[in-house]
Amino acid sequence: MTHNLLTLAAIIVLLLNPFRPVFAGTSDEVTTKPSAEIVTKILEAGVPAESLQRVLKFLDENEGRDQLQTTYTCKDQDPVSVKPCTESHRTPALKAIRVVRTRYAVVIDFGKPSTQQRLFLIDLLTGTVEKHLTTHGRGSGEGRWAYKFSNTKDSKQSSLGLYQTGEIYRGDHGKTLRLYGLEKSNDQAYVRDIVVHAADYAKEGFISKVNPETGKPYGRLGLSFGCPAVDPDLQTRFLELLKEGTLVDIYHPLLMEEAATGAPVETPEPID
Repeated sequence: MTHNLLTLAAIIVLLLNPFRPVFAGTSDEVTTKPSAEIVTKILEAGVPAESLQRVLKFLDENEGRDQLQTTYTCKDQDPVSVKPCTESHRTPALKAIRVVRTRYAVVIDFGKPSTQQRLFLIDLLTGTVEKHLTTHGRGSGEGRWAYKFSNTKDSKQSSLGLYQTGEIYRGDHGKTLRLYGLEKSNDQAYVRDIVVHAADYAKEGFISKVNPETGKPYGRLGLSFGCPAVDPDLQTRFLELLKEGTLVDIYHPLLMEEAATGAPVETPEPID
């Protein structure tokens, strides 16, 4: 264990308030803050320290507070439904969601290419970290790398920033998890229908699949319209585990400060 790693863990823990007892509820309801040992274990698994700090700091400052979201309701659908509908059937709406402390958090590190496991599912109670593949939007980069990001509707770009998971609905990709954007960089997530869904093009085998247009392997995962799609084998367990309250940080190591202004951001495309 390196000195720098211990220092990072100490800094993160010092940002937090004193520990409180675990809430006597379900296994996924916790109010305790992770210990220094847990934080160190998470960092040793490869989770970016800055992103983990963003998640923990946001929870510490906003737990129990409502966040107002720009959403919409759909003609001929129950007003509480979160299933998307066509633009012509939408009526703008506002919705308050409450920040809660759950057992899990997710970090997606877009400093890594889509051929690497860049989605980290973090158990904040035990420090266990699962690593998975995930896609980026075709507007963020048509190769392995995501390097352009915005909050703009129809851009097909991924949006950086902190999200909170919402409800599950059944859509074109089966079970789908709503995301609510919590920062200026992603506060249009709901109206853009940026969600977590499963897709065959998010499976590892897609990387070596032959592209019929080029006759060569794709060499990357498929491209979404801005959503972090995952392997269908993860779909049911993953979505049920994370629904209704989990924080998700979609992160890029070079762009978070600039993205916080709400402006589109980009960095030079990495050279493979």
